[in-house]
Amino acid sequence: MNKLITIITFIFLIFGLAKAQTKIVYSSDDTKSNYLQIFTMNDDGTNKKQITDLPANCSHPRWSPDGSKIVFQTDDDRIFLIVNADADTADEPIFIFGGSNPSFTADNDQILFNSDHDGALSIYIIDPAEGEAYLISTIGYSNQQVLSKSGKYLAYSAFYDGSKCIMMTDLEDTTDDNTFQINVNDNANLLPDLSSDANMIVYAGFNNQLNGTIYLFNNGKESALTKGITSCNLPKFSPDDSKIAFLSIGTNSVKLYTMNLDGSNKEAINNKGGNIGTYKWIDNDRIVFDAENGSEYQIGIITLSTGKCTMLTGQGNNLHPDVF
Repeated sequence: MNKLITIITFIFLIFGLAKAQTKIVYSSDDTKSNYLQIFTMNDDGTNKKQITDLPANCSHPRWSPDGSKIVFQTDDDRIFLIVNADADTADEPIFIFGGSNPSFTADNDQILFNSDHDGALSIYIIDPAEGEAYLISTIGYSNQQVLSKSGKYLAYSAFYDGSKCIMMTDLEDTTDDNTFQINVNDNANLLPDLSSDANMIVYAGFNNQLNGTIYLFNNGKESALTKGITSCNLPKFSPDDSKIAFLSIGTNSVKLYTMNLDGSNKEAINNKGGNIGTYKWIDNDRIVFDAENGSEYQIGIITLSTGKCTMLTGQGNNLHPDVF
């Protein structure tokens, strides 16, 4: 009996570990054509697969929430969708619409993106099965959108009242009062991120000297979190909303930091590969990133609790990682 229990426990452990493995999608020019194409790999760098072969640079890939699809853009501002992206052989990319910065909604079926389709850069939504795109931001020059996990709230940066502001739209509210300004400071506010429950928003505000400060908006109050650091950018909540990661932009380097929600306990993360470009939390202890050393970009993973940094790529340019 004890032997049977041990075997069953071992089987569940093996399947649990297999299920927990993270898949990474990214762009790479380690291709025959030298164009950036879309690749996938495991979070240990194994099983690298090229899944597109288009005559254009393909970038900024994003998984659907269920991991079955990938959306990406090309350098000529076309958006493509890959279905069955988790299969051994992914389907051919399907052209969706003209635009950039695509991502999925919470239901896996619709895609948010930016386009100047109606004359000014705005945020659109499209259901690929229908093929018609709908405008969902009415404020000029709106982009850098992030959708809440519930799909109810959309936060983004937009040109409003004379400056770039962080705006929030309640997508379930059909009245004219469904959009409101978040930031209090009068800087150029960019790159918002939402907490899991959408009650907190973090963003970067840039002054006239182009130095950025990380701000947190919580319970109706805006707090500057990175005073004393010359310039900061790209803040992101950890999955459990206990920490904020951000980039510190120095004269000769761009470094990754983490801090508590009140700005305390700022810690520099010693990554390999050079200056951080983009990054994403995998879980509460790991961050995947791309970094450039002056000649190329490579992708790595840093484990915060141990400080271990593992580079997953080594040939060509590899960038824009997203995880599922």
